[in-house]
Amino acid sequence: MSTTLDAKTLWKAVLAELQLVVSPINYKTWLENTKAEKLTKSSLEIICPTLYTKDRLQKLLPLIQEAVDRIGTGMYEITFVIGETQPKKVSTEMGPLFAQTQANSATKEIQTKAGLSPRYTFENFVTGKNNQLAVAIANAVSQNPGTVYNPVFFYSGVGLGKTHLMQAIGNEIFRKKPASKIIYITSEDFTNELVYAIQHGRNFSAAFREKFRKADVLLIDDIQFIAGKESTQEEFFHTFNALYMTQKQIVVTSDRPPKDFTNIEERITSRFGSGIISDIQPPDYDTRVAILRNKRDQNKDAIPNDILAFIAEKVSTNIRELEGAYLQVLTEGKSNGDGFTLESAAKALHESIREDKQKQVNVQQILKAVCNYYSVKSADLKGERRTKGLVLPRQVAMYLIKDLTGTPLMTIGELLGGRDHTTIIHGVRKIGGEVVEMGKTRQDVTNIRQIINAT
Repeated sequence: MSTTLDAKTLWKAVLAELQLVVSPINYKTWLENTKAEKLTKSSLEIICPTLYTKDRLQKLLPLIQEAVDRIGTGMYEITFVIGETQPKKVSTEMGPLFAQTQANSATKEIQTKAGLSPRYTFENFVTGKNNQLAVAIANAVSQNPGTVYNPVFFYSGVGLGKTHLMQAIGNEIFRKKPASKIIYITSEDFTNELVYAIQHGRNFSAAFREKFRKADVLLIDDIQFIAGKESTQEEFFHTFNALYMTQKQIVVTSDRPPKDFTNIEERITSRFGSGIISDIQPPDYDTRVAILRNKRDQNKDAIPNDILAFIAEKVSTNIRELEGAYLQVLTEGKSNGDGFTLESAAKALHESIREDKQKQVNVQQILKAVCNYYSVKSADLKGERRTKGLVLPRQVAMYLIKDLTGTPLMTIGELLGGRDHTTIIHGVRKIGGEVVEMGKTRQDVTNIRQIINAT
């Protein structure tokens, strides 16, 4: 692209690229409502709607800088300024059509500021045996926030719909009570806002507390990431109490139940247990088919049912991978001359279908198998001692948990006694290097795999 492009065109191209590399929530919350102005041969000005959006984009600057420089084919100094990013409101005197457009825009803006994505609703969430209880709880909460179930705690593995269900609660409450103050935030962003408030003095700290403790509905995603963060836990504890005592709705999600937390204060986990806890399991075959048909019908794609059944049979891990496989098949079917066939679907999924048909295992099964094989105790595996008899079992556990479950490194560290993620990286790489060689470690790992598969 030439540097003679106007700011709007350049930024539109940059946003299209960034949308592919950042999470949908982060894109919707921080990038979608920005615009570019004052493009020169060496500089670009980005307009942000709020101070906090500006601060968040500063943290994404390396990613933004790289995309701007490459698409604009130059070296640009990027500056972020706070300003109006939405078009001027159209007077309702121009007619009802314009008034309706203005109302829709205002609604979307309020949802965005709350951290909600309008696409996450109950209507497009497919209910199956794997999530029936969670959906029933979510619906009940959306009808009577703060009174029926409070707090609500959902947990599941990645890509199974926790965020969708949580946001559906927020969107439904917003639809029924537009004046409600609803906040959706990840625990990571909650921590970042707290740090920002502390760094900028008393007024910002007071504003932080006012924001969260005056909410009508607080939705916090991935609460496990407050583990080990004392200041965040302290602030969350007091925020939780303030909302709970005034019967404001609290919904929390995590990748594990509260009883499995490490490095999170007991006074917090006990409060999670005072409400209702529900897990979300991977979808069964029928539910996977229903999810794919729902996506097909929403997008008005032309993929036949037998192709959807094929995708559902081949991808059974989580909804995120299922939808990714759908897009691969859709792209392949549109690009080849034969349309949608089983052959084109198989070709599209060649790289994503797992060849090994190992059954799903969990962390506790792996830890039990490792402990039994090496005759060590689980407490020792998670403890501080670094004797030779414990280092190898501990590293094998790290490697197998990562390999068989895909658990994030930080989470593995928490499960194994609060170890730093760099320690986990070292352990996983060390065992990974040894299993490709014909030696004792490779045989150990093979034997433990067989034990796990037999249980």
